[in-house]
Amino acid sequence: MDNVLIVDGDREHLAAIRKGFKELHHFELLTALNGKTAIETLQQARVSVVAVSTLLPDMDGLDLVAYLTRNHTATPCIIMTEPGNPSPVFPAGAGSDSILSYIEKPFAFGALASMILAGLNLKDEGLAIKGITLRHLLPLAALCGKSCRMEVTSGKQKKGFLYFKNGMLLDALFNSQSGEEVARQMSAWDQIMIAVSPLPEKRNIPRITAELIDIAGAKWKLKEPPAEPLKKKPPTAASVAMPDSRAAPVASSSPAMAPPEPASRLETALKRYSLTLRAIKGYRGVAILSPDGSVLAADTVGEPIDFSSFASEFNNVISYCNKTASQKGFDQCTGVTLHTKKGIIIMMASDVYKYGNFRFIGLMAPDANGYFMQVQMEKAIPQILAAE
Repeated sequence: MDNVLIVDGDREHLAAIRKGFKELHHFELLTALNGKTAIETLQQARVSVVAVSTLLPDMDGLDLVAYLTRNHTATPCIIMTEPGNPSPVFPAGAGSDSILSYIEKPFAFGALASMILAGLNLKDEGLAIKGITLRHLLPLAALCGKSCRMEVTSGKQKKGFLYFKNGMLLDALFNSQSGEEVARQMSAWDQIMIAVSPLPEKRNIPRITAELIDIAGAKWKLKEPPAEPLKKKPPTAASVAMPDSRAAPVASSSPAMAPPEPASRLETALKRYSLTLRAIKGYRGVAILSPDGSVLAADTVGEPIDFSSFASEFNNVISYCNKTASQKGFDQCTGVTLHTKKGIIIMMASDVYKYGNFRFIGLMAPDANGYFMQVQMEKAIPQILAAE
């Protein structure tokens, strides 16, 4: 099982995270209250994803990330920004495969879990090997209010320097050139390794006027104003009047006022374990079907998907494949994958003897990794049905 390390100086926050992840059995949770303990843990255990608070008792988040870039270059890292501090927002697609991401405190455990699972998937798909891109790291210097010289190495040939004071970028130096254009050029470097040292006195002069977040090609996430509480209005004559002849008759027990039906155990299990699938790039949804193709539970992202409009037909496809495969001596058909110009459809059958006769249908974008989705569904299906 993968190890995930959470580093935060707030003991109560760490305890809350551990409690929130108590029923999520997709990874082993490790915690550290300071950077020194975190580094010792990284040296002793194989850690797949790290989540780091920007403020630690003995160092800041940038110092620990600098260590990661030098010693664990392909380890996805999540930066937990302090309450009241914004997080950077990168253009659509610019950060989807980044192994350095940001989340604002306080956050829902589901949001952090999704980011952790996305990091694990990047590792599994081999996409984390490219390491951290400098543009994704730059906002961290601002969040930490860093004053330092940052030595940046990319690959075997590129080496440059960035100079910060109180989180502001003063200057950049690369290949005997300096200034804003050099900083913008360096921001595109990936596979970076950084080393942080004190800011030299002679470099304590601002030569760059652009905002650090602008050089990173991002924007700070704006805080939404809190919604005003709804105020009760006194009843009016119109509000208590009897409905006119055009209105539908009012039943004594209106369905609109009835409490919602509780979710089935199958729906609850799917919601819990779909976090793994939601983290896969290109994931659109998954549904659980009965043997006749009826939808028992479903999970979707983005635009809602009406599985019931086509589930029965695709359920017949896997039934036919199962019958044909058995007749031709290929044993039971456990799954079928269809690739179309509009998407990838993955159909899988459960182990009838262990869990009963259930069918699963998953949908992905046409350019997604269908095989990886299949592997993750194979892992999730027994967990979902066992929980059910």
